[in-house]
Amino acid sequence: MSDNYTRLADTISSHEGNAYVTRNGKNRELFEISSLKAQLDLIVQSKRMLGNRMTQHKVIGAEGTGSLTMYFMNSEALNQAIDYIKKGGYSGIKIQVKNEDAQATVGKQEVVMLNVILNSLPVAVLDDESDDPIIFDTDFTYDDIENLESFALPENYR
Repeated sequence: MSDNYTRLADTISSHEGNAYVTRNGKNRELFEISSLKAQLDLIVQSKRMLGNRMTQHKVIGAEGTGSLTMYFMNSEALNQAIDYIKKGGYSGIKIQVKNEDAQATVGKQEVVMLNVILNSLPVAVLDDESDDPIIFDTDFTYDDIENLESFALPENYR
């Protein structure tokens, strides 16, 4: 049997890692996060050129999007939105995410998403039928990304 196969120990658990938020120049752990998913959506142009029967494709841009589930226990984002409503100025936030699982031989990946804008924010939540913690879901966009560290090849592929 070949040593080149995916080892379960090298997969990254979604429980391992952490996230930090920078808002108005202040950094803190994003402790109220329940889940975060971010992706780059490539904008692809399709065109069939003269003399070709196949459609060709070209990447012409990208868009950063994602979604968050958070516990309802922090008012920073709401206060920032209210400040925008009252005064007009809004600056996005920066979110830094590290995926790292100590069991994996691939190391870690750490990215920073810049000018993150949360699409919706809870203002108040009451529910007489639930004793569960209050959570909310929101989509977000971001305008730029930095890759601080990338995963390595698994040990058995090096």
